[in-house]
Amino acid sequence: MKKSLIAALLALSCLSLVRTASADEYQTYQEIVFVEDGHCLLQDIPAKEYDAALSALGGGKMFGWKLSVLTKKQEVEFLSETKLKIFNNGYSTIKHDITLSSKVETKFQISSSGSLGTTVSGEIKKFKGSIDSTIKTEIGYTRTTTASELYEFKIIVDPGTYVTIVMKGKGVVSNGVARNYLFWIKVVEGGWETFTVTTEYYEIVKERIR
Repeated sequence: MKKSLIAALLALSCLSLVRTASADEYQTYQEIVFVEDGHCLLQDIPAKEYDAALSALGGGKMFGWKLSVLTKKQEVEFLSETKLKIFNNGYSTIKHDITLSSKVETKFQISSSGSLGTTVSGEIKKFKGSIDSTIKTEIGYTRTTTASELYEFKIIVDPGTYVTIVMKGKGVVSNGVARNYLFWIKVVEGGWETFTVTTEYYEIVKERIR
């Protein structure tokens, strides 16, 4: 029995730690920009910096998590998607009454890399294992949702121009690396990231057709 347990633990510790991050909705946004320089998303952390952060976690422990925070509660501005484009190639003004709605969505999103992994319970996505509480202690996050909202626009598109309606917003990003041990053996290792949407809004942009 002991030999089987040790063999299983060794097999887990030898898992290939692929760097690819598991995708969440915010990773499909058209643009995410940190308000302060010197920060980046988990998927954009340079390989050398990522590996150095894992190495800095140090030696093993009896059991539990070792965690390091690389980016803590840094504000970002984002462009999530282009909702609509209206072109006016004619000679008369075009007027539109437009109604758009936002879907019900979780404002708190996560992603991971390596063998850290995520799981979905109902509509809530969590990190695998018990690391959620460890990360919450380090950065203090909350899980919130937003109900669907209705937006109404009255748009005037002048001749030779086009109007674009985009969804923009602000958020907070935290990320880092973590490693889990069981009887001094490394079981899980990888990166983690949380993305909390704090504000979302539609923006109307009018430009001339070139």
